Amino acid sequence: MSSSGASSSPHGFTTVRGRGYRPQQVEAYAAGLSEERDEAWERAARLTVLAKDMEAEAAHLREVVSRLAPQTYETLGGRARQILALAREEADAVREAARDEAQAVAEAAEAAAREVREAARVYAEEVGAQADEWVGRRLREDRGAADEGADLGEAGT
Repeated sequence: MSSSGASSSPHGFTTVRGRGYRPQQVEAYAAGLSEERDEAWERAARLTVLAKDMEAEAAHLREVVSRLAPQTYETLGGRARQILALAREEADAVREAARDEAQAVAEAAEAAAREVREAARVYAEEVGAQADEWVGRRLREDRGAADEGADLGEAGT
């Protein structure tokens, strides 16, 4: 038997007896990764729902606006009609700018949702790969320990 010098892995795991890591420490780390992955998926789902809600609200508002009848002010004097015409022109310009801004915001929200979904997918794959690697390593270590125990049992007979 060799002496067990405690050392650390790049992830902060403490090795035990020079061969493996403390299972509780690794399991806690893997559980933390799983929790972070789940939180990322939840954030992606919330952002997706929010983007869809915003799209539906924008469509509803476009429909409401399209059904509004134009207002007329035929009884006003000439100067008042000129002021009204200027106000309408300004309103048209403001509406156009608002449409452009709404479109830009919707596109940005969709892009952000796509990025979050992709980041969550990549992160989930990384966590899954790390978990698979940990399980494989754990199985190899446990098999090695079992083989060692079997070898010791045979040597004592």
